[in-house]
Amino acid sequence: WDWVKKMIQNNLIKEAGAWGWMHDFGEYNPLDAKYFDGVDPFINHNDYPAQWAKVVKEAIEESGVDHADQIIPFMRSASSVSPKDTRLFWMGDQLPTFDEYDGLWSALIGQLNGGLSGFTLGHSDIGGYTTVIVPQSDFFSYTRTKELLLRWIEMSAFSDMIMRTHIGVIQEDMYQIWQDPNTTEFFSTFVKIHMALKDYKMELMKEASKDGVPPLRSLFLEYPEDTEARKIKDQFMLGTDLLMAPILKAGSNSRKVYLPQGKWTHFFTKELYDFSK
Repeated sequence: WDWVKKMIQNNLIKEAGAWGWMHDFGEYNPLDAKYFDGVDPFINHNDYPAQWAKVVKEAIEESGVDHADQIIPFMRSASSVSPKDTRLFWMGDQLPTFDEYDGLWSALIGQLNGGLSGFTLGHSDIGGYTTVIVPQSDFFSYTRTKELLLRWIEMSAFSDMIMRTHIGVIQEDMYQIWQDPNTTEFFSTFVKIHMALKDYKMELMKEASKDGVPPLRSLFLEYPEDTEARKIKDQFMLGTDLLMAPILKAGSNSRKVYLPQGKWTHFFTKELYDFSK
């Protein structure tokens, strides 16, 4: 435990000067492990992610640097007690697909479910992570398209407190934000939108810290009496004021949107939709 903390303090914080990092893994507790204190690895299995979060928290707090309270490690492994020791989560390694099982949509579902379980701050790899290339096989090959990357950028600008891209496992087979001027400009536009929402998002993070309410919310958190809102898992609220309906299907440029009772103004066109009656 002490050795790991010293590695984090000396190598990451002091020598590298890192203000944040991906505190990866933490899930792989071998069930045939022999622990020094004799604990049963089956018993320790679910506690291991919590220990992985706690050790980095202690390392930061005991590092002695003035900016310790601003260092942001982010994790994917967790147990039910991890949020008290972790400042930020991410949704793990999605495939570069649109689907709800391990793609773009699944990242949204993961964040919404996490928000209901005490994991208030999360985000995902923009564009997905896992590249799979199997020769002469379309079914088992997963690479990132430009369309998917753009859709993920759109969703992340509004769904995340942090926007972070990832090149993917096999960089040359994953479309990148710098691959053409149009994509780079598109990314820049949504980064500016993300930054323009800074004050609003900061207030949401203060609310999350105080009351445990996630910034990214399922519709039924804001509209608990709305039976239709309870069914929706492809839209989300950012706080109480912004409702988002991302495109989660390849080849689509429109979709149906459910608006709960109230007056709604389109973010870009400023068109008013009145459902207050």
